[in-house]
Amino acid sequence: MNTEDSEFDKLCKVLALTNSDKSGEALAAFQSAKRMLLRHGLSIEDIVAAYFDKTGMPPQQKIETLQKQNTSLQRDLKEQARELKDHKTAMDDLLKQIWDLQEGELAPVSKEEASTETIKEVYHPNIAF
Repeated sequence: MNTEDSEFDKLCKVLALTNSDKSGEALAAFQSAKRMLLRHGLSIEDIVAAYFDKTGMPPQQKIETLQKQNTSLQRDLKEQARELKDHKTAMDDLLKQIWDLQEGELAPVSKEEASTETIKEVYHPNIAF
């Protein structure tokens, strides 16, 4: 058995005694736990800071909150991807309509030149569609 593990087990047992109905026993257990921590260069504040983040949430609750946020963000991302696809389709339709309206009125331009690539270069040069 690792020495640190046995010290940790002892600390846990002593801290459990702080819940005693007998105030003297609870106080003695707390003082004993404090001395054990000081031997290792720690304080009660160090333990609390290691267990809780600045929001006051324990690690497991923080993980659950982050998982919920992740799920929500993935759902939003899928919705935005669908909207982007709809916008791309609308842009393609608009380009086709412009092509059909201007066909013959301007210098000949192939349909490939009047594609999304042209729009991408003019309006969003660094965004890949």
